Amino acid sequence: MTDTEVVERLLSLSPSLRDAYDFYQDMTQIVTKTHNKQELANLLNSAKHKDKYQNLPEAMKKSRRTLKRHQAEIENSFTYSFSNGPLEGINNKIKVINRTDYGHLSFKNFIIRILISFSNNHF
Repeated sequence: MTDTEVVERLLSLSPSLRDAYDFYQDMTQIVTKTHNKQELANLLNSAKHKDKYQNLPEAMKKSRRTLKRHQAEIENSFTYSFSNGPLEGINNKIKVINRTDYGHLSFKNFIIRILISFSNNHF
């Protein structure tokens, strides 16, 4: 059996699993490929889609409600390419320095170590 056949066989066993899988695939397609705000609105708000996904498991219904609450932010991610990735990288690096420097009492030395690690001119 191919992977696709295995997935189709498993999905045929449960209407709830089928609906959850279809909703996930539709949402993934919109967010990663089409970036279409109208399709997103239809998926999250439309009565037609509510009927289509009537057998969603409770956890997926909760996820859908959460996505609906954050619909404006998701739509903004379609328009703007900002990311908090670089900031998260900086936070992670500071946390690693903090873990390796655990037990030292001088906050001043801790700050200096952080500044040195982020400077382009290493001594």
